[in-house]
Amino acid sequence: MSLPASNTAWPPPELAAVTARTQESHVWWEGDPAKLAAFYGSEQGRTSPSGVKARARAAYDAFWGRTPTPAGQAPKRYHAPIAGVIAKLSTTELFSEQLKFLDATKDEAVQARADDIFNTPRFHSSLVEAGEACSALSGGFQRVVWDTEIADNAWIDFVDADRAIPEFRWGRLVAVTFWSELAGGDDREVWRHLERHESGYIVHAVYKGTASSLGRMMALADHSATADISIDGADEGRGAYVATGVKELTAAYVPNVTPNPEWRHDPKLRNLGRADLSTDIFPSFHQLDRIYSSLMRDFRIGAGKVHASESVLTNLGMGKGVSLDEEQEIYSRVGNGGFTANGDMQSIFEFFQPAIRVLEHDQGAALLLREVLRKVGYSPVSLGLSDEVAQTATEASGKKDLTVKTTKAKARHWGSALGPLATTCLRVDAIKFPGKGAAPSEELELEWPQFARESDLAKAQTVQAWSVANAASTKTKVAYLHEDWDDTRVQEEADLIDGANTIQAPDFGFGGDQPPLPAEDSDTADGEAVDGGE
Repeated sequence: MSLPASNTAWPPPELAAVTARTQESHVWWEGDPAKLAAFYGSEQGRTSPSGVKARARAAYDAFWGRTPTPAGQAPKRYHAPIAGVIAKLSTTELFSEQLKFLDATKDEAVQARADDIFNTPRFHSSLVEAGEACSALSGGFQRVVWDTEIADNAWIDFVDADRAIPEFRWGRLVAVTFWSELAGGDDREVWRHLERHESGYIVHAVYKGTASSLGRMMALADHSATADISIDGADEGRGAYVATGVKELTAAYVPNVTPNPEWRHDPKLRNLGRADLSTDIFPSFHQLDRIYSSLMRDFRIGAGKVHASESVLTNLGMGKGVSLDEEQEIYSRVGNGGFTANGDMQSIFEFFQPAIRVLEHDQGAALLLREVLRKVGYSPVSLGLSDEVAQTATEASGKKDLTVKTTKAKARHWGSALGPLATTCLRVDAIKFPGKGAAPSEELELEWPQFARESDLAKAQTVQAWSVANAASTKTKVAYLHEDWDDTRVQEEADLIDGANTIQAPDFGFGGDQPPLPAEDSDTADGEAVDGGE
């Protein structure tokens, strides 16, 4: 049970580089123009560690962070929230449809508990939220938590990358310390709660320090936010602990994208992921904002202007200047209008309308945006940047091929963490809530939805083509239309369709055991036929 010693510098050295990186990514993710200008314009932004200094200085000289002009006017800037759109795109492609947790052994009790905890709208919405933060901040952490006053089950909580101090061994997460600042502090005093997850235990500690120092360890009861934490024991100077009852680590880490070339030689950070909002695309973000700001400038200066001759202006009196009555409809062509070279009198009004270069700006921004999307691994069509209109949903899916590949890669990262941690969560749940929880004997399976799913109309057109060509059975068509159905339901639906399309032949009685007419009637009929023939 190893927590930081009292009076340790804060943030700790191993967290400083992550903090600097996430601060820069966060300011773009948030997209507040004032905060962008403050981050790149402040001394802190220009002297940040881990290589941010040079980039920040270049950006400072380029666009965001520029000081006011000698005339005292700050540059008019417009921010295009592309960074936030990319983070939102990442999570919607991953979690737009619900992820399902299934028990591999098909144990009904385990599956019912998994449905109550994970296969719910609440947990799915938490995944959507965590997915966006993971994209923007390079990764995310998850931890098993429980609180009998909130729920009668354990669940998985999500923590942002800049609120954890991970410990890796051979590329595997072996321990992690989560930290948060508690309410009640001020500029001189800061309260922090540290929660360390390690094999078999969760250790809690509260520190009272300053903005730059962790301070000294206090008792959990000294702060209202931690006073109600139930503990199993305490070690002097090492905090209070809770036994989880399982040997597995009750926390996990999901990298957004790997590897991260910036930290590949750092022994403590090399296992962390890379954000979609990474250092190599920040200059593109600056230039995109420059282009959009230039377009807004065109709109500002492109407003129509009218120059009026002095003769049509109304003198407001001594020292009050002149004005133009915009509602006046009739003017006399006299006064200082002047004459042209041909002797014609000049117009008393001249109109000025500068060009607004919308197309040029749009093409320049689209060029940069495509480069950004290519870097983060998304197809331009995912954001509506398409050179042509797709004729069918199948063609659109093909144009999203890069997006689908990137999403599948991210899904593997998420699955490798969520599957084992969800299993651990159910085992902890069975221990902490006896009689309600059920411990799985094998790791839970994750059922991901199909990415870039075809529309119902596109599928119907495909099935129609199969029918015309007589190229597929009814069962194959039903399975294609309803990919989420099991074999039994598919077969039942195929039987119903085949039964409805089968035409029963009418029974005329020929070839049966009984003749069509009684014997006497038959003889009579035959006799009449013979007589008639004669």
